[in-house]
Amino acid sequence: MINGGPKSSGRRGPRLVLAIALGAAAAAGVYMYVGSVQQTAQQSARAAAQQVTTAAATRARVVVAKTTLPAQTVLTQDNVELRDVTNDAIQPNAATALNDVQGKALTVPVAASQQILTPFLANADQPDVKKLADLVPAGKRAMSVTFTELNTAGGLVAPGDYVDVIGVFNKTTLGKDQSMLLLQDILVLAVAQNTSVDQLPRQGSSASGSSQTQSALPLPTRGGSTSVPLPQSTPANVPFAPAQTRTVTLAVDPEAAERLALAEDYGHLRYIVRPGTERTQSSVIPADLTTLVSPLQVAAGQIIATEINPTNTKVGDTLDVKITVRNTSDKPLQTMGPEPGYTYVQGQTYFTQQFASEPGKWRVALGSAGLDSTDLPYRWGLGGDLAPGATTTITGHIKVTQDFKTTNFWASLVNEPSTVVQTGVGMTLVTSLPQNLAIVAVDAANVRSSPSIAASVLDQVKYGTELQIIGQSADWFKIKLPDQREGWVAAGWIVTAGQ
Repeated sequence: MINGGPKSSGRRGPRLVLAIALGAAAAAGVYMYVGSVQQTAQQSARAAAQQVTTAAATRARVVVAKTTLPAQTVLTQDNVELRDVTNDAIQPNAATALNDVQGKALTVPVAASQQILTPFLANADQPDVKKLADLVPAGKRAMSVTFTELNTAGGLVAPGDYVDVIGVFNKTTLGKDQSMLLLQDILVLAVAQNTSVDQLPRQGSSASGSSQTQSALPLPTRGGSTSVPLPQSTPANVPFAPAQTRTVTLAVDPEAAERLALAEDYGHLRYIVRPGTERTQSSVIPADLTTLVSPLQVAAGQIIATEINPTNTKVGDTLDVKITVRNTSDKPLQTMGPEPGYTYVQGQTYFTQQFASEPGKWRVALGSAGLDSTDLPYRWGLGGDLAPGATTTITGHIKVTQDFKTTNFWASLVNEPSTVVQTGVGMTLVTSLPQNLAIVAVDAANVRSSPSIAASVLDQVKYGTELQIIGQSADWFKIKLPDQREGWVAAGWIVTAGQ
């Protein structure tokens, strides 16, 4: 056993070297494998980070409405929020931070989830800032007319007033010197560049440059400038047109705009301010030089109140009329049939119903803009001769049998057979439309691809165009165009049954 020891030790030496070599190789393999795994993990992490960065670069946050918001809504965290959208979905001028919109007021309606655009916003203390086009009533047109302020109410006219317009023409234009009442009961939209009473200077203020007792308006005349002292009784704080004012913007019918343009070119225009609550119109004979010495003729009767309703009807409904008349003369006003309360069927007239005119008799009548070929087709008697100074109210009814577009109706006072003493009183827009039909009520209405002011415009439809309604979303109507294409129109641009 002693002799065998060294021999056994000699055999273990090579084995140990081999084991050490194999262990080193295994360790190197493990090290290389771990390094490879770490490198792969690092590459994956870098790729994921790059994807996140790329995704972030293609998206952004914009401010949107949580719900449908009407115009003049003040924006807060309760009605708007930030929302992620792709870059290609961001609208131009979209707000991207809540701080940009909080406390501001919308100037237009905004649908739910619609992006808030900075042009939609105004200061909360001025939410009703509008363009001139927004101030024009449906069916009217804004027309600026040059007047001589010195001769017309001393410049004391303001937006919101109602005026009558007089034209004065010389003999080279009409064959004789003549003046006539061109338009009555016309709304003033703007004076010079001012669309609000608050924008005008006022008597007694520092802006007017004069005191209450020593007021003088330097206004332009043909020969230069002059000053027009206001009477001592002129109250303080009355708005007036600035001295340089030469234009007043009026809301007129398209046909009236044509006449007004001709009158401005061929004559001189004056306006007269009407009482704030008087909406009546009178039949006035044009004046010429021969009538200056004639006594003024006062009408024997006057309409003092009118009601026409409902303003939206459908076939089968009844249009109710109520007209109050006063005898302003010293003699009774004699009358004739039909009696108050009589019901006409649409399309009938006083003549077809055997109520032909009796000369000298008085009746009230209802007229419309182009709906009937007969002038003032619906007429009713006063219910008995009207004593001097007395007042009576006449009712009448019209059964609607056909749909018709938005039409002006008004009351008139007639001294039969053909003297219209007063007309255009209580002008009222009435519509009789099918429930699924709308009429364009502005010059041109945009038809958009979706119910949003930011959506693309598919087409424009002109005033008076009939559109079939096939759906609705908030303040937008889905319509079918005459060529059968479909789109969306804002409610403010159309008139619908029930609107």
